[in-house]
Amino acid sequence: MKVNLKFLASIREIVGAHEIRFEINPGSTVESLLEVLESRFGAEFKEAVGKPFEDKNPKIMFIVNGRDIDFLKGPRTELKEGDTVVLIPPVAGG
Repeated sequence: MKVNLKFLASIREIVGAHEIRFEINPGSTVESLLEVLESRFGAEFKEAVGKPFEDKNPKIMFIVNGRDIDFLKGPRTELKEGDTVVLIPPVAGG
């Protein structure tokens, strides 16, 4: 099944695209998607995202269909055909 992935800021630069359509296995979760992305995009990607489901201050947020996964089932949020997943690194400003 295919999902739409959107990458912002530094993650977009690492991936080399703002948006891609990505093939995943049925029953995949946000957590399993991250594992596949780390494998596909390598060490720089892995370093940039850190351990978002373990870190107290994660380096990245996941939004599925406009909703923060913290308000769904967290990393175990199951993905469906056509879902849009946005990876957002934290933004600082002043």
